[in-house]
Amino acid sequence: MISGIKAVAARLVFALLLSFAGGQAMAAGALAIDSLQGEKYGFSFNHPTTDQAEKRALRECGSDCAVVLRFRAECGAYAADQAKGSNAYGWGTGATSSIVQQRALSECRAKGGSSCKVRSWGCDATKASADQDSGSRDNNAASAEFQMQGDWEVDYAGSAGFPYRGTLRVNEKSGNGVYRGVMVLAYTNNQGQSKKVQQNTLITVRGNTVTIKGSNPVYLQGSGNYDPDTYTMTIGSSNVMRGQNNDAGGAGGSVVITRR
Repeated sequence: MISGIKAVAARLVFALLLSFAGGQAMAAGALAIDSLQGEKYGFSFNHPTTDQAEKRALRECGSDCAVVLRFRAECGAYAADQAKGSNAYGWGTGATSSIVQQRALSECRAKGGSSCKVRSWGCDATKASADQDSGSRDNNAASAEFQMQGDWEVDYAGSAGFPYRGTLRVNEKSGNGVYRGVMVLAYTNNQGQSKKVQQNTLITVRGNTVTIKGSNPVYLQGSGNYDPDTYTMTIGSSNVMRGQNNDAGGAGGSVVITRR
């Protein structure tokens, strides 16, 4: 089955290469899944080269994995059925995060998925020469803005008495100082149960303060009720933020976020 997936991916790659041949350098992303069609997966975006994007995706996926999708200067998404015993999956590429997530979900459902969820998505950024025009006041202001896009490591010392650790992927800038991304946190609760939860994030940067507001939490491992997080962070440097969580259930704790 994996050979069929790789064949589809090859056709997608060829089409993308034709679309961007001869253009300026673009950021790149990739999706890798295992031979069980997505029990394990790795997803990357916004890397300088396709080779780097592939290596990142394979490293996240682990052993017995293959790259099945590559994309450049656009968005990509991967969805999988959460129903027990199902291996239905789907992916999509396109111009916006909402489009690719819907395409991935539609493909997953078309393959028989009854509980399809988007497991990962990201949008590449182009290296536009216009951004380097020092004669533009808007570009000068943008260059001074704290750069949120990219991968971050999250270390959250929750008030429940156990730590949460994971990643924050900021993959879309939707306005001046406004970004969107995905955060995945893993933890082991006081009953010894290991869990992993994913939530969408809306991020605003205002001066030295960064607010990260979570929504739509979904358990990737384990189950339960998870209140969306709201982090209020202070920028310490270009690579470090420190602050506090105040989630929708009233729980708190200190948070440190560092650039990967």
